[in-house]
Amino acid sequence: MLKLCSLLSLCILSGSLTVACTRASEVSKGELAPSASPESCRLVQHEVGKTEVCGQPQKVAALSPHLLDSILALGVQPSGYADSAESVIKTPVYNNPSEQIPYLGKWVTTKPVAIGDRDSPSLERLTLLKPDLILGEHWQDDEYPLLTKIAPTLLFNDAQNPNKPQSWQQNIQGIAQALGRQAQVEELLATHDQYIAQARAALEPVLQTYPRILLLHSDLDTQVGLASNNTTGRLLREIGFEIVELEGVKIDATISWEIIPQIETQMVIVFDWGNDYFKSAKAPRKEKWARNPLLRSMPAFQQGRVFFVDYYLWGSHTRGPLSDQLILEALPDLLLPLVEES
Repeated sequence: MLKLCSLLSLCILSGSLTVACTRASEVSKGELAPSASPESCRLVQHEVGKTEVCGQPQKVAALSPHLLDSILALGVQPSGYADSAESVIKTPVYNNPSEQIPYLGKWVTTKPVAIGDRDSPSLERLTLLKPDLILGEHWQDDEYPLLTKIAPTLLFNDAQNPNKPQSWQQNIQGIAQALGRQAQVEELLATHDQYIAQARAALEPVLQTYPRILLLHSDLDTQVGLASNNTTGRLLREIGFEIVELEGVKIDATISWEIIPQIETQMVIVFDWGNDYFKSAKAPRKEKWARNPLLRSMPAFQQGRVFFVDYYLWGSHTRGPLSDQLILEALPDLLLPLVEES
């Protein structure tokens, strides 16, 4: 019986994909949506090639938190959304986004279809959704051939320059072009500069007193590594802080706990990826750190200059203009008590 059910499900999905494939083929030959005109079509360059998009897509599926952040910042609401495995909901629809989508949910006014895990989005749900456009990231290229049979699909990379940290500025132009929202990009860039300037002014006393910061990612139980090239590191550099790096150690490399007390730093920010955003009772991060005698003996820890934050937002899992805004607004509350107390 179970085998029969599985076979029926597969047949239904195959049939749906066949219909979607026919639809995608017709669009590629020049069929336009009723609201679009040939003049509104454009070829958009992305990580896998060039894709023609016409008009302003009305039903957009975002296959990662980064893409959700970017389209929301550009004024587009999602019709479908794929989150990371630990945040995937069991219901078919995000009917309460502000509670179900970490950090970004407060900007979501639709009830997007839950497409499942970003690493393996549900092709069946995408087919039933019938989006006008699918936006994903470059590492989802294994799924690309199947996704293009459902709707025009573009995959973006926000780490195109290996000498720079991941940043939404590297791919926002392409995303905006696909959405027909190019006019919003300059405003986003200008707003970002304003947030940086405000944060720099607010944090000037901290910057003058404690300019060197060590960034670590850890589950606070078994592993710890450098995290100098993530979103927070980029923002802190833009503000003017010096991010501590270790000679001969690769960015994001795992290191030994014993090395940390030997690193010359004035502050430490730890991105905890072992924390569950949805649990009201947060893990006692400071207590975990203090259990290690070497970490407990660090002057920075004894003087209250070790901070613990959620990797999901602060450590590049969620990335984009809105994530930057949330971090820049939170940094003064996090760091200013250091100089106010002294």
